Amino acid sequence: MGVDVVDGLDDHTSSDWRVPAVAFAVNGALYGSLLTRFPEIADRVSASETQFGVVLFAAAIGGLLGSLVAPLLARAVGERSATLLAGAGYALLAVGVAWAPQLVLLGGALLLLGILDGAHDVVMNAFAVRVQQHRATTLMGRMHATWSLSLAGAGVLGMVAAGLRVPVSLHVGVAATVALVAQLAIALGRKGMVTEGPTGPTPPADSRSEPTSTGDSPSTPAPTGDSPSTPAPTGDSPARPAERSLGRLRYVLPVLGLAAVAASYVESPGQEWTGLLLSRGFDATPQVAAAAPVLFGAGLLASRLLLDAAVSRVGQARVAAISGATMTTAVGVGLVCTLVGAPAWWALAAVAMTGFGAGPAFPLLFGSADQLSVRHRIPPARTASMVSALSRVGAISAPIVVGPLTDAFGMVMVFAIMAVGAALVLGALPRAVR
Repeated sequence: MGVDVVDGLDDHTSSDWRVPAVAFAVNGALYGSLLTRFPEIADRVSASETQFGVVLFAAAIGGLLGSLVAPLLARAVGERSATLLAGAGYALLAVGVAWAPQLVLLGGALLLLGILDGAHDVVMNAFAVRVQQHRATTLMGRMHATWSLSLAGAGVLGMVAAGLRVPVSLHVGVAATVALVAQLAIALGRKGMVTEGPTGPTPPADSRSEPTSTGDSPSTPAPTGDSPSTPAPTGDSPARPAERSLGRLRYVLPVLGLAAVAASYVESPGQEWTGLLLSRGFDATPQVAAAAPVLFGAGLLASRLLLDAAVSRVGQARVAAISGATMTTAVGVGLVCTLVGAPAWWALAAVAMTGFGAGPAFPLLFGSADQLSVRHRIPPARTASMVSALSRVGAISAPIVVGPLTDAFGMVMVFAIMAVGAALVLGALPRAVR
């Protein structure tokens, strides 16, 4: 049986944006549900701060491993099926984390959860790129905004559940059940689904909708390069475009990786350290300090909701430049506010604007799989794997860097480190996505 290289998308199902949309919603909702109940989970297994930090580190390592192995899963079953399978596994493992009665079992569950989370992150972004290519429109901003909205909504529900003393296992179990039902409905509700198979490199834009031959049909010979009616060129000329393409690829991939790590050094401290920065660096009240990560997240969401329209209007490279410039300027303002002892509200505004500037970074980085698959025939899952893995390296290493530097030089280092990350994003991101 022939394999459709666009992984189950045909003219009748090109609107199947619901699969990645549900995947982004499921991923954000499950993560948000667990985040709000981590204190109770830690208390149940009597974990100290250090012990709980170790099991969370296991989840981070699992996420990195999952990001690296995800292309194998996508190649084996196709990106659409991989998205549904990884999402279902993530939901089941979330229940395992909520039920784990001992610290060792909790660590094992979090490690496996991280692997499924990393794989899910890669394949849902890769499949979103496939749908985006087939629809000839920009979707990545809305997909990542869906994740942010689901995370926030699940967080609010988690706060309510914790306040009402709903058992952790019941709360997370209900969330996981809803996630499983949603994915099952998507899997079964699609009519006229094309049979999926292993994914391969995406063909050029003018042949994306044509299935490749696998030798089952004798009347359709497997492609061997140029059209039979076009004789293969000889000489040095045909090698030059290939050499230029390879040279650009060797340039783009390191720049893409640098942008992914640098963006993590803005987003990770923005979510995890700005509350402490406001509290200890500006003597802000608990309410003002608590607003910092919330406003950073709100900035991420706002810019992601606007991203697709902005890309359609001015292009990816210009949006990337605006994103980097906004980040750099906002973090610079925050750094100055910290140095001169400005009121906390100024720093809070800088945090919100930094989030607004940072919002497009990862959607654009994952969306670069579109261009790489067309220009260099790199499967979207492979590009998404690299972006996800390097962003997780940044997220894992950022606390190790920020913590000691703030101990040594004060809370100003939070903005200083974010400023370095923002400047690197400004330099690398527009080049990576053009």
